[in-house]
Amino acid sequence: MRNSSATALSDEPPLVDLTQALPVKSKRTERLRKKLQKKAHPKLVGARGFEDLPYELTMSIFRLLRPRDFFALCRVSKGLRAFTLAEESRICESVIELRYPVLARCLQRPVLMENLDEPVRQALQSPLRPETQTMYSKPYQHVQPPDLTLVCTCMTCVLRWNSLCLALDFAHWQDDLDTGKPLPIIPRGTHPDWNNNLLSKNAAMVLKSMRSSLWYMRILEIHLGAIIRSVRRHGQNRGNQRRRFLMTEEDACNETDVFLEPHGPQTVDFPFSRDNYYMLEAYLPGRSWSADRNRWVYFPANQHDTDVERVPQAPVNFPASRQVWQKYDIPKCPTINVTEIWSHDDSLATCVESRPISSFALDNWLEEPANKYIRADPYTRTVRLVWVGEDPGTFRHSPSTRELQQLLAAWNLQSGYDYALSCYAGVAALPPQHGARIFTATYHPKLAMAWTHAIIDGTPEVNMVVFAEGEERKELLLALKSQWSSSFVSHPMFPAFLCSLMLSQELDITLDDIKTVVRNVEARTGHHRFSTRRQVRPAAGELGSLSAEMSGCAAKLANGTRKLKVVEALNAFMIKNAEYDIPAKARNAPTSHLGLISQRVEMQFVDSAYVQQRVQVQIAALFHLIAQQDNAIAFETASATRSIAKDSLQDSSSMKMLALVAMFFLPGSFVAALFSTPLFDWEKTEGSAISVGTKPQFALFWAVAVPLTVATFALYAMWIVMQKKRLKRRLTTGYV
Repeated sequence: MRNSSATALSDEPPLVDLTQALPVKSKRTERLRKKLQKKAHPKLVGARGFEDLPYELTMSIFRLLRPRDFFALCRVSKGLRAFTLAEESRICESVIELRYPVLARCLQRPVLMENLDEPVRQALQSPLRPETQTMYSKPYQHVQPPDLTLVCTCMTCVLRWNSLCLALDFAHWQDDLDTGKPLPIIPRGTHPDWNNNLLSKNAAMVLKSMRSSLWYMRILEIHLGAIIRSVRRHGQNRGNQRRRFLMTEEDACNETDVFLEPHGPQTVDFPFSRDNYYMLEAYLPGRSWSADRNRWVYFPANQHDTDVERVPQAPVNFPASRQVWQKYDIPKCPTINVTEIWSHDDSLATCVESRPISSFALDNWLEEPANKYIRADPYTRTVRLVWVGEDPGTFRHSPSTRELQQLLAAWNLQSGYDYALSCYAGVAALPPQHGARIFTATYHPKLAMAWTHAIIDGTPEVNMVVFAEGEERKELLLALKSQWSSSFVSHPMFPAFLCSLMLSQELDITLDDIKTVVRNVEARTGHHRFSTRRQVRPAAGELGSLSAEMSGCAAKLANGTRKLKVVEALNAFMIKNAEYDIPAKARNAPTSHLGLISQRVEMQFVDSAYVQQRVQVQIAALFHLIAQQDNAIAFETASATRSIAKDSLQDSSSMKMLALVAMFFLPGSFVAALFSTPLFDWEKTEGSAISVGTKPQFALFWAVAVPLTVATFALYAMWIVMQKKRLKRRLTTGYV
């Protein structure tokens, strides 16, 4: 069976596939077919954009673009953005070489802090450097200081940072300068929000330029546009006869700084305020004209490296010449005033001990153990304090200079003490030394303190040196003797809290004194609406003294505002350092106290503003009262002057009448006197001596005297007419 079936199958013919492919016609298959053709013939595909052009041709095209075009080009496609960012340095070098060769050498970029070595970075970030103190103690109103953690603070980088920020600020005000609109004036000590936002915007752009060459090139473009507008504006001012840069319209259209290369005015001086923008034509720092070489000499580009090499690697100590406090120099002193705070080991109680110790026993006091029994209870020392200055009880200065230096060396406080004596007001944290954190708080000239906080055998300990005299020392002693918890006393921010509390209490006393003076002045002037105060008598005759009292109150309020700012800085500093690495029981200890101080400061701000308004009202009232008195005196003086003028007018009329009478008789008197002289030979008169008759000479007298009188009056009238015409002509022409 099997063989027969196999034979039958082998005899059948093979199967043939006669099916035909169905034609598929659709848009998808057509696109696929064209795509396959393009892959098979790649030479037929042409260049579609910048991405497909040769590299040299693309770079030649990019070299001709403006900096602002690159930011728009990066938004066209991902390929262009990737190519631009990949070739950023080469593109910017070629564009700067073509368009901004002068500005690039004048406005160089500062160096990022992250590009420096760690030792140099720590030295530059130290708050003890004079450059850091200068930048942040007296900042410019139109330039934001650089961030110490991001920007190198060597002298060269600081100058570069200021120049770039100034270029952006100068360009921002070009519209106002072109239209003649005055630039806004910022009162001293104020920081409006619009100015802070503008400075922050400029600083952010400069910081971007330090990381990206495109942003740096954009700043150069903005500054060149500002220079072109400024040069054009100064060229239209015909009254400006100073030497200027010669710029044509072709130079302005080319948008290059070629016209700045020829000899022109130097701009070495830094514009310290926006008022200098009015006469500033082109700000080009870092270059000066060399007469010997007959060309511009630019600031070297490697000056940053030279400045970094000169930065000291060790902590900087301020010399005595930079101390704003009086130099403390006591050759000898038998005693030292100290205060110690002891904390109970098993409770939150504290014990404060203040006593004088002998100068010879200073070494023994420093080596005393940190634990002892007080009233049979174990206590641990948490605070040691040494008072520097005049003791209000004995009127003696202590300690001596030698003992003070010994204390500073034992507690690693020399740098902190020098920094405290060199600062007017504020609080600071210095770099730690030997495992101890160093802090300072100052308020010149009443208080300066420096303290260290260290954890020894698991127990925190604070060592303080306080420069305080008079009422300030009494207030601090009273505050120390209050009931403080041991966790708060052992916190490193406890001395700062004492300083804040003392200044806040002094401010309350100052405001109370000012309110008393203001009440008295309000009662004297009557400019108030308080029903409980009545004007005893007018303030006439003593307005000067009352005005002086109000001016003194205004000055005290300004000092109170300074105190409030210092207290606010202390509170912010304490909040920032509240989570310092200390035992867990003391980490959140100052939170409640800081909240109370913050609320108190807010209310003191309100009270200070209220008192200041009252003082300003009284100052304005006194000003108007004094003005009224001056007006009354001026009115009396004017009345007296008017009466004197009236009398003078009457005297002038009388004198004029007398002059006319004298002028009427003067010709006759002249003729009579002339005829009476023996110059003429008159005939003798015949007849008796009693008879009175006339002679021919009598008629001759009248014939001469009358015409002469008429001629005199005619000449006088002509003279009067001529004087009136001359005066009228002068008034018409404008010359008097």
